[in-house]
Amino acid sequence: MENRAPVVVVMGHIDHGKTTLLDYIRKTKVASSESGLITQHVGAYEVEVKDSKITFIDTPGHEAFSSIRKRGTSMADIAILIIAADESIKPQTREAIFHIKNNNIPYIVAINKIDKPGVNLEKIKNDLAQEEIYLEGRGGDVPYVEISALRGDNIDSLLELILLIAELNELKGDRDTYGQGFIIESQMDPKRGIEATVIIKNGTINKGDKIYTQNTEGKVKILESFKGDKISSASFSSPVKVVGFTVLPNPGEQIFFGNVPEDILEIIKQEEENKCVSQIIGENEKEIIPIISKADVLGSCEALLESLKTLAKKLDVSFYILDSSTGILSEKDVKRMDPKEEVVVLCFRTKTDDYASSCLKQSSAQVFHGNTIYELLTQLEKYIENKEKEPVKELYATIEVLAIFNPVKGNQLVGGEVTKGQVKINSTFEIKREEETIGTGKVLNIQCAKETVKEIGFPNQCGIIIDTKTQIEPKDILEFYSLNK
Repeated sequence: MENRAPVVVVMGHIDHGKTTLLDYIRKTKVASSESGLITQHVGAYEVEVKDSKITFIDTPGHEAFSSIRKRGTSMADIAILIIAADESIKPQTREAIFHIKNNNIPYIVAINKIDKPGVNLEKIKNDLAQEEIYLEGRGGDVPYVEISALRGDNIDSLLELILLIAELNELKGDRDTYGQGFIIESQMDPKRGIEATVIIKNGTINKGDKIYTQNTEGKVKILESFKGDKISSASFSSPVKVVGFTVLPNPGEQIFFGNVPEDILEIIKQEEENKCVSQIIGENEKEIIPIISKADVLGSCEALLESLKTLAKKLDVSFYILDSSTGILSEKDVKRMDPKEEVVVLCFRTKTDDYASSCLKQSSAQVFHGNTIYELLTQLEKYIENKEKEPVKELYATIEVLAIFNPVKGNQLVGGEVTKGQVKINSTFEIKREEETIGTGKVLNIQCAKETVKEIGFPNQCGIIIDTKTQIEPKDILEFYSLNK
């Protein structure tokens, strides 16, 4: 066993400076290239500090990514809880605190944006105490650093503190054992195949090694450093890109590689697959909206489902997830839809192929595209609100056709039985034949016991003269609807 580099997760509320902090550390401009200035995918980066290495997992701050953040802490050794000095504790700050404490990992509080005028650092520290986070020097043992991620103030102190905590926790690894790590992200590359970003927690991964997760396996065909350089092997705490899976692995899954013992392989094989398909989100049993979710990578699929849970509560609706998967919207996805059903398709950072586009023009499906989850949810919410404003058809009466008589002045005369509700003269109806709507019509006259009446109700038989272009047949059902707002 030998010392290994710490794996660090950065957590906190949106816009509190996570990306800016990592941007400063890596000396790159990640923030400027991201849609909506929100990190949409979990990334992993390795930096060198005083001849030592630190691996950072950049977990997103938007509320849609709570489950990814939860996984982020489980695969990290140390957490940084970043808090903006001008905003203090926010909802996602509390969520981050919950995950950090729940996973029982050491953490550092980074109070950011100290460069802003008028910030009250004492208020931040008091607010933290209200969350049962007691800082060093204030009756507790939680270390903290006051930083400016924008200017770089005290970033070196933060990095040195990370290394100190790593040393105190005696993080160890064995290069010669079978390998073990975590999937950070995965996606399908059209040219190279399935690839995944992996954090190695123990052992060594080599090009040619067999790889195993709970729902896939494969062989390392390509191995790259986080910078994109081709490498032949990598050891613990390194973030690497692996190409060679047979099926997309899920973010947060454990990965094993090399000469994995048979008893470990048996446990892996017995694990249930974790696929997000065919599920109901929400508690409203009357208002259920079918959804197909397509995204560029699996982490985004999961984030979309998390967002739909929040939206379902907000709008008091339920979503029936027909499928949640990666890749373009294709023929396979279209075949999942009932052409008459208003399925909603959410396409996050992905496209629709030509065949699917042609089929969708002839269906009732609603397709929304977006580069941020917020953009997609805004379209979906507007669609649901407009849908609720539309008049709702409510079935109030039905007549079963029993016999056909001679036409009356070009109109049809039929005999039938009222099987539900009451029917009045001038009522309109839909004609159902074997549960399929084949036409519409209007009641011109109603006769009961050889007398003309204005209305007739269940369970009477009657003769009715109707105006319709559809030829009525016995056993047809006439359905009468009202429109309710």
